[in-house]
Amino acid sequence: MTNGETGMRTITTREQLLINGRVHERIATHIVTGAHGYETLCTNGYNVRYNTAQQLVESCEKIAEGKLPVTCPVCFAVWQDVHKFTHVDFDTASGKSDFFDTGHMEIISAYISPCYLTEIFP
Repeated sequence: MTNGETGMRTITTREQLLINGRVHERIATHIVTGAHGYETLCTNGYNVRYNTAQQLVESCEKIAEGKLPVTCPVCFAVWQDVHKFTHVDFDTASGKSDFFDTGHMEIISAYISPCYLTEIFP
């Protein structure tokens, strides 16, 4: 999955979409992220999806790993947006974004638990 020379992780896929009754196809190389190895930066690089009638409307198969150049325009756009962050822009160790039990039995839209209000609106 990694390019031996650069260490960058990529996946090349053959993707097919059913749009208005016609199959559209492309081959694209995506930036890989995630522990499982097949999550792509654009999030659409390795999916299989069915519509409500159980008709296959999106299919993807891996055809290569570790190839360059990246050809997915969405991966490129996301990379441009995020590569400016540095490690000091992150705080994943404090637990601030951990899930907690609210005590509710159903999801309530537009409700923010009081414990988050001081973080969102200091």
